[in-house]
Amino acid sequence: MNNQPQNTNLKFNKLNGIFLINKETGVTSHDVVFSLRKIIKDKQVGHIGTLDPLADGLLVCLVGESVKLSDYLMGSSKRYRLTFKLGLETDTWDITGKVLHTFEKTVSEEILRAAILDFTGEQLLPIPMYSAKKVNGQKLYDIARGDETLENFEGPPKEMKFWDLKVISIIGQTATVEFWCSKGSFVRSWIYCLGKKMGTGAVMTELRRLDIGHYSLENALTLVQLRKEMPAVDKSINKPYFLTPWQALQGYEILQLDANEAGKLQSGLVSYALLDKISKLNYQGDLFCFQDTQLVGILNLAEKVTVRRVFVNS
Repeated sequence: MNNQPQNTNLKFNKLNGIFLINKETGVTSHDVVFSLRKIIKDKQVGHIGTLDPLADGLLVCLVGESVKLSDYLMGSSKRYRLTFKLGLETDTWDITGKVLHTFEKTVSEEILRAAILDFTGEQLLPIPMYSAKKVNGQKLYDIARGDETLENFEGPPKEMKFWDLKVISIIGQTATVEFWCSKGSFVRSWIYCLGKKMGTGAVMTELRRLDIGHYSLENALTLVQLRKEMPAVDKSINKPYFLTPWQALQGYEILQLDANEAGKLQSGLVSYALLDKISKLNYQGDLFCFQDTQLVGILNLAEKVTVRRVFVNS
């Protein structure tokens, strides 16, 4: 299905693809998008997977026609390195919040390590009240900020999954760990519930995102580095921190189209020849359709073939 095109060294005028940005602590994800718009001189910029100001690490930013890919990349799993300390709870479940409780209880390194490694797999955990999650159309942090009498900072429960958990270090009552988690999981929920289970309380002090699906922080640049690199980006796409749609979607289900099939799909039509080609695939889900290295459209193969997106000059 994933036939290799003859030419992947495409030249282009307007940027269209994915930037891997190393967000620094203290700035919001929106700050990064705003700065990137100025760097590439294009307003068509978005991102997937918001990072809080306290956190740093990988932020995947979409530019040009690739902003249409946002909904399809959102479901990727993520890998984090996080540091937390025992002994207190805050309203935000991280070190920046208002302290609600302190705990005198301490635990040994052996007990803490065992508790960490045991707290894995599928979990039903409360969402932090200080989050952008909406309940009945209202963001939880608006509810938290608007109710001064609020004592319970636990939002509604949500299924979350954590795996490949590694303990990096334990120093006293502070631990650093790494794990993968599913779409929509809250790292602060994991920390808060671990502290609650141990009876010590716990808050996040540092958070770094290392991976989003196939994309790694190892290939990302800070905005300062990107400003220096931009002339090179304009001349060549062979950069690890900038991926064209063809490069970015390797690992997803891809189908190569001929010129006739591609032309009709860009008009929102699925040719009989393409329907016949699809009927021979043993696949259901989103299918990314290319003509050579050019992303033409996204089809959904369920009970019937549906055109989800079409792309122009990609």
